[in-house]
Amino acid sequence: MKKYILFCLLLSGLSPISLMAQMTNTDRVYDDNIVSVLLYANGNQLKDPVVELNSTNKLTLSFDDLSNRQENYKYTLIHCTSDWKTSDLNPIDYLSGYTEGDITNYKFSFNTLTPYIHYQLNFPQSQVRPILSGNYILKVYLDDDGDTNVLITRRFFVVEPLVSVAAKVPYYPKNLAYFKKKQQIDLTCHTPDIFLAEPQQRFKITIRQNDRWDNAYVDLHPTSVTPNELQYNFVDGIVFNSGNEPRYFDMKDFWYRSEYIRSITQLKSYYKVLLHTDYSREGGQYETYKDNHGKMFIAARSNQNPMIEGDYAEVYFYLKIPKINTGDVYILGQLTDWQLNRNSRMTYNKQTQQYEGHLLLKQGYYEYWYAVLPAGSKQADITPIEGSFWETQNTYTIYVYYHNRNLEYDRLVGIQKINAH
Repeated sequence: MKKYILFCLLLSGLSPISLMAQMTNTDRVYDDNIVSVLLYANGNQLKDPVVELNSTNKLTLSFDDLSNRQENYKYTLIHCTSDWKTSDLNPIDYLSGYTEGDITNYKFSFNTLTPYIHYQLNFPQSQVRPILSGNYILKVYLDDDGDTNVLITRRFFVVEPLVSVAAKVPYYPKNLAYFKKKQQIDLTCHTPDIFLAEPQQRFKITIRQNDRWDNAYVDLHPTSVTPNELQYNFVDGIVFNSGNEPRYFDMKDFWYRSEYIRSITQLKSYYKVLLHTDYSREGGQYETYKDNHGKMFIAARSNQNPMIEGDYAEVYFYLKIPKINTGDVYILGQLTDWQLNRNSRMTYNKQTQQYEGHLLLKQGYYEYWYAVLPAGSKQADITPIEGSFWETQNTYTIYVYYHNRNLEYDRLVGIQKINAH
């Protein structure tokens, strides 16, 4: 498999050295041998990585190492500001115990074409425990925490629930030009008396649509303040493109072809899965179905342990549309870490007149969209390919921060998740 990855790199013109990128405070993998990274709460893969301050709740990190060589991986926690810059706090200010821990729970894959080692970490632990609320980065590395040794960074949240949020998506937006096109978030924060000092300056909110970061609203301050209440009444409102429900495919079993899978071929060290050709949904009719808002779920047959018996496939995506000259097309969802990078970018095949891409994925259930990233932009847009329907069942997560003047850090004092409808 390592030879296969190297072969793909050579075909794409990338060298292994180019993969040693600078660490960033994002959800990112820095080594192509590290795959199927998940971070979730309460033992549920679909739960957001949120833990309450001073609670006994745990988060779970899991990942596979395709090098199939056991390593002594370490981890640390990094406190961040509300906009994900590394805070000025010293680790002793926000961590109890040690500043790093070891990942000692691992198992070798069993009866798989692709050999790998599955690692798992449950935290916070007594020896490495956050004692302040806020945004955090879980950093996994080998030997020491220098940037060249970093394997994984993952965002998570430690909340002290002191502020309540009332939020909804109204039928009529403030700007009627957005009617039936965009979803507006109306919200009010109810605050206790302990937050009376400088509320307009010290309160900030972040709003995410589904699990995306590229189109998130960050550092929004209240527009007006009344006793124990913060209002966010912007002229055009807080609006998001409605988009569409995600596409999906079920790859829990390689012994049969489920809906949207064209073919499954067993090769020497992995499977090859071709998906049916996708087409644009822009201008079509809205169809609703129960979905997981772009998440993935590692799973296998009922008689398998998916964490160590789940196998891998190179999955090929095909999108039959005319070439878009204003930007690049990406596969967007948890299956690509919600990243717009070389791994998720598709290439246009002039002969077949379609976009093509491929991802190495473990057995499971996957959801995704096709997104266009305009040249020079950092925010992708799914509407040119997926369409935009006000009825779309998006989820919105609202994070409320309050800047603490004593230690100069952003406390996370409330989280509220709502469905669009």
